[in-house]
Amino acid sequence: MNLKKYLPFLFAFVLPLLAVYTWWGGFNPVVIEETVAGPYRYAYLESKGDYSKLPDVSVKAAAALRAAGIESGKPITLLYSNPDLVDVGERMARTGYLVSPDSKISLPLEVDTIPPRRVLVVRVRAGSMLAPGRAYAALDEYLQARGKGIQMPTVEIYQAADSALRMGQLSVEMNL
Repeated sequence: MNLKKYLPFLFAFVLPLLAVYTWWGGFNPVVIEETVAGPYRYAYLESKGDYSKLPDVSVKAAAALRAAGIESGKPITLLYSNPDLVDVGERMARTGYLVSPDSKISLPLEVDTIPPRRVLVVRVRAGSMLAPGRAYAALDEYLQARGKGIQMPTVEIYQAADSALRMGQLSVEMNL
């Protein structure tokens, strides 16, 4: 086989794709552990429908917090519906931001608290669009090996990167 005829394809397509996937965190380790998480106080908007629309809801929640002069913390999303079991139009979620205990939240936002609880947490340092797929795939594989499945709701918290050269970290928490 003549390797030289495949080199242009390798350099033009395969290597750049591998480089981008690596930079986005595609090969970073996924860590799974049992721990206690919470409490979390968060301001949110309720959402029904396609989970791919949640980033738009997050932008609206951030704008509402800014308009109210409230400093937002990390983004938080609670997914109530398992996408494998619930039709796209019927999926329920809450999307918003962690807020301080003394924040006065007003409409259109609502506020809730998640108490401390025992969870299985999955952490992965990857781009915000790649991280959920990697985290949920690892969680599902971990639970399937133990004869279990993913139990909803799950809590997703994304810690933004501290540098343009690094990716943020997604944590997915599932109650035990």
